[in-house]
Amino acid sequence: MYKFSSASKTMATAVCALMLALPVTLLAACSGTELKPFSQYSEYAVKAADDGDPGDAKWAAYLKSHFQKRATDRDCIIAGKAQDDSQLQLVVDLDGSMDSDYEVAVAPHEIRLKARSTEAMLWLQYQFMSSASADDGRFLSADLPPAVVDCKSDTKGSFAFEHRSIYTPTNTNADMMPILGVGNVDFDWGLWGHNLRKVFTDGIPAEATAMVNGKRDAGQFCFSSEALYHAYEQFVVDQYGDGSDGVTTRFAVVPNDNRLVCQCAACKVKGNTPQSATPAVTALIERLARRFPHQMFFTSAYSTTRTAPTHRLPDNVGVMVSAIDMPMAPEASQAKGHEGLEAQIKAWQKCCGRVYVWDYMRNFDDYLTPYPCLHHMQSRLRFYRDLGVKGVFLNGSGYDYAPFDDVQTYVLAQLLINPDVDIEACASRYFASAYPKTGQLLGDYYRKIEEQALRHTLPFYGGIDEALGTWLNAQQFGEFFSTMDRASKQADEAERSKLNRLLTALAFTRLEIMRSQQQAPSRQQIEAMTSLLSHHTAFKDMANYRESDGDLDGYLKQWKESYPWLDTAGNLLHGANIDAEPKADTHLLTDGKQGFATDYHLGWLITSAPVQRFSVSSGLPSAAVFHVTLLHAPQWHIFAPSSIEVVQGGAVKGKAIITSPTDSRRVRVSISATGLQPGVKTEVIITQTAAAEGRKTMALDEIEITNRQ
Repeated sequence: MYKFSSASKTMATAVCALMLALPVTLLAACSGTELKPFSQYSEYAVKAADDGDPGDAKWAAYLKSHFQKRATDRDCIIAGKAQDDSQLQLVVDLDGSMDSDYEVAVAPHEIRLKARSTEAMLWLQYQFMSSASADDGRFLSADLPPAVVDCKSDTKGSFAFEHRSIYTPTNTNADMMPILGVGNVDFDWGLWGHNLRKVFTDGIPAEATAMVNGKRDAGQFCFSSEALYHAYEQFVVDQYGDGSDGVTTRFAVVPNDNRLVCQCAACKVKGNTPQSATPAVTALIERLARRFPHQMFFTSAYSTTRTAPTHRLPDNVGVMVSAIDMPMAPEASQAKGHEGLEAQIKAWQKCCGRVYVWDYMRNFDDYLTPYPCLHHMQSRLRFYRDLGVKGVFLNGSGYDYAPFDDVQTYVLAQLLINPDVDIEACASRYFASAYPKTGQLLGDYYRKIEEQALRHTLPFYGGIDEALGTWLNAQQFGEFFSTMDRASKQADEAERSKLNRLLTALAFTRLEIMRSQQQAPSRQQIEAMTSLLSHHTAFKDMANYRESDGDLDGYLKQWKESYPWLDTAGNLLHGANIDAEPKADTHLLTDGKQGFATDYHLGWLITSAPVQRFSVSSGLPSAAVFHVTLLHAPQWHIFAPSSIEVVQGGAVKGKAIITSPTDSRRVRVSISATGLQPGVKTEVIITQTAAAEGRKTMALDEIEITNRQ
């Protein structure tokens, strides 16, 4: 047994006391990392991690200044070191050597905001300001998106894609883009898309146009042209500089959107074929990349430049691969065409360090019917991330309004940063923040249509019938519309303004649902919705309902000029069964409903057959008039036929030769037929026009037969 001297006893007592106190001290230290609620701190003290680092100092000053702008009491934001635990210490650390894009490190009464780049630092600071404002009533944050980063605990992460861009009406505020963490190609590219003509200030010289079939064709460029190179070079220098100042800009070098390929001697020497412009386009882009090593140049893997080069491209050259051929399936890895897209991405990765994907997130034939695409897009973004894609551009409705675009843009921005975020949690945060009165109602409905859509592939170009057959339940939608209309009247002015815009847009969907029904609704119901939709003029972003040829005034005009439900009195063919060769959905021709000239989806029978035959077996009078209604819309590759014949027993009983209209419109053709024999099969033979080139179809919406007067 050991004995202690008095001195030793004193020491032993002290050691024992220390050992007993140590667990308590450790627990206290651990519990100290749990920050108090932001509202319980008297001040926020902001300091640079390294006062001698210009980057740290700059961003510490930025956080202090912009946080103060949001404070109702500016004195609660101070610079320097926190004095005690009544103040929350904020430390700003810009560190390019980090192994992640951003990090939040929490210590007792201290939050350290760390970022690898200025882009990430700006985004992270606003994540903190949004997070703090949600808890501390001394700050105003109605204009900020809800934070997704938990700034009260240690966290770190990296952006899934180096370039993230969303082309939607919600994402058109240049000040908000870096806060949301995404860009918009109209704002952050020097030249984007099929806009090569913009490099010419005084018109496009003939030598810069493509040689096609031995002649210059202004529809395409010659990418071997010195005039084109020098014009592009001057455009970069004049508008953006050479990038040596540290500001790098992206530029597109993309042919016009057609199948024309220059076949001049210089382009052919480079390797151009009648189908591929890749060699000449690649030569030009490499030349520009060498001239401007601090800028980035991108071609497109699309149409005539789909094929990848066989050699390695400079580091500042990239490619944008189009995903249009991969349908919007619930699971991208199971979508038809995903193998082709994957192979194309991998082929370009062999020659190019920056492969971006140009993807699509809208029904481009109907912007105004809700399009629940978030879960589908999450699957696609995971697919791209796992393939090593470096950037994604999401093509939405551009500057045209789309219902729920605000919540979709917000959630998609988070998915572009991290494709694994919880969609429901993100959407719920947004609805609660942006719609205090009706957020629950909006969120519940949006969640339902997302769930219904998960069982289906969504169309990039579709009509109301496809929506009703997949994610849109007409009764459920009607109930939601009515409930939201009532609830909007209880919201404050700002929220009600957003809801009025939404209700106006959804009047289009109400009308389309009505138009899809066999029985006509009351004139009062139609008038209520057309009247509501006519107020679209109050919203500058609500002029169109589709990507092209979809102005809402034209749509409303159709309701007056082409009332869908026809007067069928005297129509001998109404409700009759008719046969078609090739087979077609012939009930559309005898249902007593007509389509709109502004929309080929609903009510029209579409056929690409060179000759389409319809046969009528029911008895007819000896003389009758056959009325055939057609659509002429070259912009959709729909053309009026060259002729329509009424044939019985091999003999032509009536014929009409059709001259193609000069504009897009409905065409009604009447053919008088005589000498018809009762009980003998009668054919209506419609022959496609030979005048139009390329892809062509015909559209018919009604065949009527009346007694000859």
